Amino acid sequence: MEDLPLGTVSLQGSAKLLFTIGQWKGREYAHVRKFVTTAKYTGPTKSGLAMSGDVLVRVIEILRRLQSDIPGILEQEFARLSKRGEVDIVIKTLPPDDLKSLPSVDIREYLDTPEYTGPTKKGIRFPWDKLAEVIALLEIQAQRLATQIEAETRLSPGAEPRWTGEVEAAGPSEAGGRDAILTGLLPDGAKKFPTDFLRGENVAENLIELPPEPIEVVQRADGRYTVRSDFGFSHIVRNAAEGNFILYAYLVGLRTVSVPQEMIVVFRAVKAYENYLRELRHSLIQEYARKSGHRPIAEHRVKEIFRNLGLPWIE
Repeated sequence: MEDLPLGTVSLQGSAKLLFTIGQWKGREYAHVRKFVTTAKYTGPTKSGLAMSGDVLVRVIEILRRLQSDIPGILEQEFARLSKRGEVDIVIKTLPPDDLKSLPSVDIREYLDTPEYTGPTKKGIRFPWDKLAEVIALLEIQAQRLATQIEAETRLSPGAEPRWTGEVEAAGPSEAGGRDAILTGLLPDGAKKFPTDFLRGENVAENLIELPPEPIEVVQRADGRYTVRSDFGFSHIVRNAAEGNFILYAYLVGLRTVSVPQEMIVVFRAVKAYENYLRELRHSLIQEYARKSGHRPIAEHRVKEIFRNLGLPWIE
């Protein structure tokens, strides 16, 4: 039976990681294999991993914890788990090639035998900014494996391995989860737009219903601004500030927004919010850079946090 492909993660150049599930000697496994395309060769390399369901679930749990951490610029072993007998899986962060690049994550089999002790070619490596994609595809692999095993053991209740229940119990991963730095700077979460930036003014407002799909603020050929989506939503606004007022409300989860009729109130709220975002970004980057010793990883972490909280990245 051929392996079932579930997705890929692009690496540098033409390389990619292919995520599949398949069988070997009657048992289901999750496979991750590096593929390359060059002038001389196209196909799989020796770099890759095969994991049973129980090992896969443990790797996912470790990577989720790693995702909420922030690596430094030195090589660091984050976790080690036993795969079988003399084989361990070691998860490390590796230093970047230069000061502008991000660290890498290495997941690799290590041997401990009388003949050899150390790393093998059985493993995968990817840059830090691909970690969320890798976790997501590993989660899909775990769900597919659990579904297959549950179907095969349906006639024998209780025969399912324990890890199949852990797949659903673990839930989806959350990139940029709360940590000591984030909790310290935002103990009560980020301020809410627009309510925390309107100074309690009692002014007339226009109620606007927003679509579920993404929206953007664009300037039309005639110079006017509109808030639009790719699925037909279009709302003309007085200027870019009013467009951003609506966009910022959408990004924090509002689907109905009350826009003040007095333009000065809109301007003040948008300006105060943008200043708040810049100051918050600066403080977070400063703290994460101090912890990691590497500004690019600090900026990457803060961008993840802003995206997860629905906060726009204001330059």
